[in-house]
Amino acid sequence: MMTPSWQSTTTVSAHFLHGMLHFVRTRHGDARVAQVLASAAIPESLLQQPDARLTRQQYVALYRTVAATLDDEMLGLWSRPIRTGTLKYLMLSLLDAPTVLVALNRFVRFWNLLLDDYRLHISTKNNLVRLALVERIPGTQAKPLGHELMMKLIHGIASWLLGREIGLHCVAFSFAKPRHVADYAVLYPGEVRFNAEATSIHFAYQDCAETYKREKHELWAFLKRAPEDWTFSALHRASIAARARGHLEQNLAQPETIQHLAQALHTSVRTLNRRFAEEGTHFQAVKDGLRRDIAVHRLTNSNTSVATLAFELGFADATGFCRAFKHWTGSSPSDYRKDTRQGE
Repeated sequence: MMTPSWQSTTTVSAHFLHGMLHFVRTRHGDARVAQVLASAAIPESLLQQPDARLTRQQYVALYRTVAATLDDEMLGLWSRPIRTGTLKYLMLSLLDAPTVLVALNRFVRFWNLLLDDYRLHISTKNNLVRLALVERIPGTQAKPLGHELMMKLIHGIASWLLGREIGLHCVAFSFAKPRHVADYAVLYPGEVRFNAEATSIHFAYQDCAETYKREKHELWAFLKRAPEDWTFSALHRASIAARARGHLEQNLAQPETIQHLAQALHTSVRTLNRRFAEEGTHFQAVKDGLRRDIAVHRLTNSNTSVATLAFELGFADATGFCRAFKHWTGSSPSDYRKDTRQGE
């Protein structure tokens, strides 16, 4: 199945860039950070841009490079290293599970053999299956990126097992709403909460009770592409934000409104606004996020002129596009292209 272009152009906040590099810098110093960035084809200048965006390709390359540098598939974010090969043996233990729920129970037991700072707890109540990160020692300080990645890993693996993206009843985080909260609408297809007692993810029991069949040759492909498939689930999107992005991309050059979107999705504007709010976003944020992501991707990977890009993204002129892009990223389109092309 071909990945839809709105997914291949997805970008994520510089939060992920700094979070992934943190333990490389503290353990190996700035020189190694520079080597890691070079290996992942990411210019060092992005470190100085708080509103910079990582393309999907940059994110995947950086994740793999940091994991190899630290010999830790979870990037130094937990109490002990998750050595290279851990994901492979975790996934092998899930292949013959009769249902997703059994696979999730095995996932919990597996991780609880590895972690000292947290334990995973699985429970079923009110037709929901909840997996939560519980502190082993009260007062353990949460590393937001670690919690974000663990929830994505759980969701991504469950979705891959079923061959479709599982919608989320909700995902909750034990820390305050972060500056990059807009990314959550793309990463987590469901309601997102913050300042929760524990970080947790909630699935419908009906989805978890489903059977599946996956072969080893399919697993090898999944592992070869990691972390792409479990971070950016590419089968189909259940969230309203993702469905909106898919529709809007097909009509980028048109003056699309929320009324147009409601008609296309066969729902009401009121229902759309409610569902956007549940996912922590709104129509204009989704529209701007899509245009920003496409702009970043095109500026990074093509020679399309700024004027042409402005037209293709539905702006009346290049001036309006440049103003919007600077608001989104803190840089002009020309400067962003220059910075991301340095060293080529």
